[in-house]
Amino acid sequence: MKPVSAQRGFTLLELLVAMLLFAVMSVVAYQGLRAVLEANEVSRGHAGQLADLQVSLSVLERDLAQLVDVRVRDEFGDRLPPLRLLAGNEQPLLELVRAGAGGEQRLRRTAWRLTERGLERELWPGVDVADADSVRLQPFADLVAEDERLGVETGFRFIVRGASGLERLDSWPPADLDPESTQLPLAVEVQLDIPRLGVIRRLIAVGQ
Repeated sequence: MKPVSAQRGFTLLELLVAMLLFAVMSVVAYQGLRAVLEANEVSRGHAGQLADLQVSLSVLERDLAQLVDVRVRDEFGDRLPPLRLLAGNEQPLLELVRAGAGGEQRLRRTAWRLTERGLERELWPGVDVADADSVRLQPFADLVAEDERLGVETGFRFIVRGASGLERLDSWPPADLDPESTQLPLAVEVQLDIPRLGVIRRLIAVGQ
């Protein structure tokens, strides 16, 4: 009968090496999991931004599609064109008259303001501005984080057909346009310079 060999256990050095390897593998696994979670959070944030942007631009597109060539008056009684944007404004305001307001008032004066953080929509109860305090503000979701601002390339531009083809204008109506003219641009280009997403452009047809 052969003698039973003595059972041999782990030495202290082997246990320390095993614990060290386990610790290294745990750190690597944790860093990998954290990177995946951070990437997922960033992706969800970008998806939320794009969804908010899509909603805002869809409402703007509907307003421009319902634009009506009707002359209105401001709070001083001066006549205004149905579409107007003044260049050089720190917060560009695109004003228009649209149909489809519903209720007794079939036409409504509407404006879109580009702020440092996104888009705001202003609504008046009618087409003429008899009372500046009657405007109702409809803010949309912010397109940037709390510590961010839209970039300098953000703005509205107008697409018209010129002698050399399609041209972009920074204001409407153009300075050389006849005040009695009913000309409207072919489209409005919205350009949003969003941090981490880059410059996003949307071309929207007018009155289509």
